[in-house]
Amino acid sequence: MGKKADVYTRSGDEGMTGLLGGTRVAKDSPQVEAYGTLDELNAALGVVKAMGPADEVGQVVTRLQAYCYQMNAEIASDEQGRSLLKQVVHEDDITWIEAVIDEFDSKLPKLTHFIVPATTPAAAFLNQARTLCRRAERRVWAWSRKTKINPHVIVFLNRLSDLLFTLMRYEGRDGEQ
Repeated sequence: MGKKADVYTRSGDEGMTGLLGGTRVAKDSPQVEAYGTLDELNAALGVVKAMGPADEVGQVVTRLQAYCYQMNAEIASDEQGRSLLKQVVHEDDITWIEAVIDEFDSKLPKLTHFIVPATTPAAAFLNQARTLCRRAERRVWAWSRKTKINPHVIVFLNRLSDLLFTLMRYEGRDGEQ
């Protein structure tokens, strides 16, 4: 046998995990649930990119993945870890996401009925990402009831689900039902 891989540490075998900053918390804590769901959202966004969406959608998705990493770092940090962060979500980020929603929405017909969100593979995965985003928002709200968090993260997630809905419509616009 060779050297032990760096991938496993065995430090989580008892149901605890480390935050950025060093604090150990239970793996089923609201904080870990929140950042774990953001991780799932980011993975779904990666699938959207792999599906080959329209270039303009792919560019937005790439930026959204960076935001997911940024929010994950905020949520996965203890007090000491937060002091190490170089970027956090600000009001300007919410303004950006609203502008992107407005831009894509202006290219779509007025929504007058419920739609079937599976007209293309990328549209279907954008819809899955939207539902994961809504779950992430609920998990972040649950965690925020126990500790003070950056309020811009919650607002950003709320707008992000709207953006993902809009991008889903845009991506599937030729077959929207």
